[in-house]
Amino acid sequence: MKKFRNSYAAYMLLYSFYFMSTSLFTTLISVYLMGKHYSATQVSTLVSIAFFLSMVAQPFFGYINERFGIVKMTTLSLSVIIGGVFGFLWAPNLFWLTVFYGIVLVCLNGTAPMMEVFATQSPYAFGKIRVWGTIGYSVGVQIAGWVYHQFSPQAVYYTVLITIVLSIFCLSAVRMKKKETVVEKEKHPVSIRPLLHNGPYLFFIVLIGLASGVGNIGHTYIPELLMDSGLPVHIASTVVAVSVVMEAPLIFFSDRFMDHWPLRVLIALPIGIIFAQYVVYALPSPVFLKVLLTLLAKHTTGMVLIMVSLRFIAQQVNGKDLVLAMAIVQGARYLGTILLQPLAALCIERGGYQVMSFFLAGVVGIVFLLSFALKMPQGKAHGLFGGKVD
Repeated sequence: MKKFRNSYAAYMLLYSFYFMSTSLFTTLISVYLMGKHYSATQVSTLVSIAFFLSMVAQPFFGYINERFGIVKMTTLSLSVIIGGVFGFLWAPNLFWLTVFYGIVLVCLNGTAPMMEVFATQSPYAFGKIRVWGTIGYSVGVQIAGWVYHQFSPQAVYYTVLITIVLSIFCLSAVRMKKKETVVEKEKHPVSIRPLLHNGPYLFFIVLIGLASGVGNIGHTYIPELLMDSGLPVHIASTVVAVSVVMEAPLIFFSDRFMDHWPLRVLIALPIGIIFAQYVVYALPSPVFLKVLLTLLAKHTTGMVLIMVSLRFIAQQVNGKDLVLAMAIVQGARYLGTILLQPLAALCIERGGYQVMSFFLAGVVGIVFLLSFALKMPQGKAHGLFGGKVD
């Protein structure tokens, strides 16, 4: 156990099992509930409520993690998830399914930004740890489908219990860098007030919220969009599955560019790629070009925006408020999705996926232009991603 404590293997397994738990719990939720004879509208309502609760809870998660410690509060969140999954399996009707699904999703989503911060404060390079989250998520998707068909729908959620327990075990073996003493934290308690008076930070979360909202809508509609363009369902599903692992090399080699490239470039580049993606979708482009942009943009841009958020906040915000600031950014990402989702659906109803793509390209195009008005933080990067900063 001594060799395992704070070892690379401990971090590798923690990120693998945590993100595997997320994919196992969420991937087949619509199939599971519709198999219980709930309608698509009822399933959509359940997921939307859980999504909204996750957004509202983000600042609270940020505050308690900053106040009491990420490891301690993450352990508590994972323990609550175990109870929530048992409740979800027991739930006799839609009301209780919504309650327990909401509890689990709030804890999973509330812990997610903490895991990003956690990776930057480990003894290892960010990318060398975080890449296992991508791998674990991808493996979880495959395991969910296999367990569902080989055993039963309920067995998928019992598998979640196993991966969460393994996550807690691995979490108990890791240690974070302590940047502040308890006395310093008592002198300067965590507060949202400085963030609300931080103009560049507020402008940044608006930009990230809108850009991420556009990206998240893609997760919902891109499979149908590709099928509407002529791809059969199994090829469209394969394209989406491959797009998930495309972010892995970016994460693994993040120390090569995230600590060194100008922050303005790192912000503008993924937003510009998302803009190009939806322009290609909107125009009468060849299917292979739509597939290429899907692979290039669907998951990679979202991951880069998360890493950019970590760097911007680390340079712009007081260190004691880092976790809270990151949690608020995550909440803004959810809010952007909630605001844009009904408008995107309206566009599809009125004019199909082309009209939706024109609308989303317009939104992200405005974000791209506004990003050049964002005031960049002063000072150099802090080597968050494991790179040596001059």
